[in-house]
Formats: sequence, C-alpha cells, structure tokens
Amino acid sequence: MKLYHKIFKNRSNLSIYLENPEPLKDYDEKLLNHLTHAGDIDELHQAKIDTLRNFSDIYNFDVTDAEFPEPRGHFDNAEEKRAFVEKRILLHDIVMYLGNIYKWYHEIIYNKQSRLPEIRLKNMAIDYTEIYQKAVGDYKNAIVNGMPHAVTASFMLPSLIERGLTLALQNRMLYKCICGLPEINYLNEEGLIDEEEEKYIDIFLHNTERFCFDAREDHVMGKMYTLFVRQGVLEESAENEMVLTGVGHRNRSGRKVTRTLGSLLKSDFAKSEILPEYMELMDNIFVKLNIRNSIMHGLGESFDYLNIGLVSIMFQLLWDIGSCEIFKD
Repeated sequence: MKLYHKIFKNRSNLSIYLENPEPLKDYDEKLLNHLTHAGDIDELHQAKIDTLRNFSDIYNFDVTDAEFPEPRGHFDNAEEKRAFVEKRILLHDIVMYLGNIYKWYHEIIYNKQSRLPEIRLKNMAIDYTEIYQKAVGDYKNAIVNGMPHAVTASFMLPSLIERGLTLALQNRMLYKCICGLPEINYLNEEGLIDEEEEKYIDIFLHNTERFCFDAREDHVMGKMYTLFVRQGVLEESAENEMVLTGVGHRNRSGRKVTRTLGSLLKSDFAKSEILPEYMELMDNIFVKLNIRNSIMHGLGESFDYLNIGLVSIMFQLLWDIGSCEIFKD
C-alpha cells in the first residue's frame, strides 16, 4: 500500500515511533525490487526516479493525513509548531522509505560484488578520494555489522557531495559555453579572444589528467566567464559567475555570492540542469532537515541526524552525482 493512514506516537523518552509500519515495510520491498530487477542502466535510472517520485507522493500525503502526537515544548506560534511536526514527519518518512530502501540495496550490491561503487574527485591540497575511501570503509563496516550509525561517513559525506556537485555544475557550464562559442580561428581573426583565453580553451578541450594550470581557479575561470559573457553564450549574473569561478561579485543586493552547497542549489543554472526529483531530495536533506549544518556544527536538533538511513541516502546521491544521473541530459 503506497498511501495509508499513519499513526505516530511518543515513547516514554519523547522519541517518536510509527505504530503501524507494516504496510510501509511491504511497499519498501516493492520499491527495492524495482531497483534490484532493473535490466540495464536505463531501467535502473528510471527505477531511481520512480522511487524518489513515490517518496514525494507519500510525504505530501502523510504531512496532511498522518496522526502525530501533540509536540511538547515552547513554540512562538501555531505556524512554528506545524513546521516542527512537518519536519519530524519528513525525517521519519525519508529514513523509513528512502533510507531503508537504499541501505538494503547497498547491502545487496556489497554481498554480490564484495565492494561498493568507487569514485575519484579531483584534488589540489585536499585529497577528496582519500576522504571518500574513509567514508565508504566506515559505511561498509556499519552495514555488514548492522550498526545504527556510520559516524565518520556522516561527517564526510556533506563535504563530498558539495565538492562533487560543485565540479559537476562547473564543468557543465564550462563545456556548454565552450561548445556555444564560434570557431577559435574566427575569434582570432576578428580579435575577439586574447592569447591567454585561447590557451585556456585549448587546455580544456585537450586536457590531460596530469596537467596543472599556471594560475588560480578564480583567475582561469574568471577569464572564461568574461569571454563567455562577451560572446553572448552566458548571461552575465552573480549566480553564473559564482558557479564558474567560486565567487559572484554583483548580485542584486550588491554583495558577493560565495559558492556553497546552499547557493548552488538556489542558482537558476542548477535548477535548469538538475532533475526536479533530485532537486527536491537535496532540498529535503540539506534545507528542510538542515542535515549538513546539524552534523558540521553540532546543532541541538531533536532527531538523530547520524542515522544510518541518512548516510545511505547521501551515498546514493553522491554516486548519482558522479554518474551524472541527477542531470536532465
């Protein structure tokens, strides 16, 4: 049963539990079977999208239909109390559906292949591949031994997701704009490109893994941003400058826009590139549940933000970023 009337109750320690989880467990198994029985990459991708869509339907139903105990504590007004309840329902739904499904799915993958997906993230001073290996090792240990937490992975995954999304969006903007430029010979003949810009374009088109630029990212990408705007292949905006260079200098309030996970997700470019199902997932995790800041800053939230289900969701998201499955094309 996809949609049913859920009854949440308080334990003696004021934690929340679902009194009638049986239909939920059956539906989780159905969604898991869609993932495990996918015949090829396209079917698997569609199964992932269907899983996210089904979760969205379930949460939107539960937030208006589920029974939830009267929250205890001080609330300034009814809207604040209602927001608290909706957040708690979102947390329970996202862990019990997506968290459980992805965790079981990863256990199946690991039991069959004795490994989980590997990724490599470009690094300068920070070796993000090493960070990933530490995180996935902690996660393997947790799922093999049935542990409720993978603490190391919980702390590392938000940074890995931010780094992966930053690189993916930056590269997509960069190469889409390069493809939109006129021929380099034409730009040269008309005096529309300088020597440094031409050098960087050539490097991007014929790059090798061992190549290192002779300037910082903000200078190289700043040159590209100026060229793209000048040639009309990219709109001049603080958001676009932020995605490409790391900092946007001219937003509507006159302030700088620094590239963070939050600013990336709010950008028009991200919204135009990322599938709405994945945008909603990241909004749920990093905005509504505020998982990243809760983990990084030790916020006194009233829920377990180190739950293994949240780790499973973040790993699947990271892998889908790496394989470009979160994007529309």
